[in-house]
Amino acid sequence: MAYFHSGGTSTCAGFVKLAGRLLRYTVPWKSSSLFAVIVLALFIFDHVLAFDQPVTIRIVHAMVLLLVLVIFGSWFFRARGMNRSGNLLGSGGGIRLMALTFAVMVIVAFTIVLPAQVFLSKQLSPSP
Repeated sequence: MAYFHSGGTSTCAGFVKLAGRLLRYTVPWKSSSLFAVIVLALFIFDHVLAFDQPVTIRIVHAMVLLLVLVIFGSWFFRARGMNRSGNLLGSGGGIRLMALTFAVMVIVAFTIVLPAQVFLSKQLSPSP
């Protein structure tokens, strides 16, 4: 279980670093790792709250969590990252960093999940 959590935090920190690199921002590993640990804690807390809830409530929880993470991340990185000019990111730069981070996560997830779904549906479907 600890391996999964450390892998999840490393992956999240890597996505933040990748988004920073794409935007030509400088984001320290220490800050992105700390943010990833906070994201993991909030994610676990959200799952505990929504464990026995209907699907619609769980979806609403996920959307609220995403909004909270974008707002928190923009605040968190406004003074911890630098733009290409060497200035602090500020709120606008933090929002851009968080928006791109979560967009890259979604793109990578769909890039992996959709082909896997197609492959599994062809492999597991009964032959005529």
